[in-house]
Amino acid sequence: MPEELDWRVYERIAACFEIDAADMEVSVTPNASLIGAISGVKRQIDILVDARWEEGVSRRIIFDAKLRKRKLDVKDIESFEGMMRDVRASRGVLVCPNGATKAAVRRAEQNIDIRVISTDESMELDHAALDPCPHCAAQEQRRRGFVFWDGQFPLPLGPFWAIVFTGKCDVCRSFAFWCWDCGEKAVVPDSETYECGCERTWFVEPAGDEVLFVVRVEDGEVPLDRRPLR
Repeated sequence: MPEELDWRVYERIAACFEIDAADMEVSVTPNASLIGAISGVKRQIDILVDARWEEGVSRRIIFDAKLRKRKLDVKDIESFEGMMRDVRASRGVLVCPNGATKAAVRRAEQNIDIRVISTDESMELDHAALDPCPHCAAQEQRRRGFVFWDGQFPLPLGPFWAIVFTGKCDVCRSFAFWCWDCGEKAVVPDSETYECGCERTWFVEPAGDEVLFVVRVEDGEVPLDRRPLR
């Protein structure tokens, strides 16, 4: 296993693969943080997939990336299954480079998939789907994040359409946008607003157990993305 491929890089690689496979109906959040429904404590999720606009968690899937030299065993499956119940996930995916034991595969049954991403595959990945997070850099955080662009959104503007990308930082968890009309890319922390060159205002709005990423245009406000808190 290459020394330069550490666990954090492997998590990001797994997120890139999932974002590439996802469509706009789901919101993909790398390094998500949820409050467990059973434990009541904060749980870290390597990759969280939820419906982008629907309420509830009926489509929730969680991913856990395990960068290990050994195969996954039954204990790994059972521990992950407990996390799934705590965060109310209907399905789970364990990502690993070396597969799993036969007993672990049997224990996974129908609700847990085991996905193998080899180190060779990971080294060939195109990282065009992410950018360094300028907010993390400005805050001089010890660990700086990357913005993962997980949604290409056709924004209705009267009789016309505008293309925007949305994303989230995997460290500070801020939302981000990329407006193709004016070319601006920006990260919008929860307490701030941003006006791009098109005079559209981008901001974050609390909404119960989640926060929404919203853009204000001439015709009103359009929710683009969501980040669940539970």
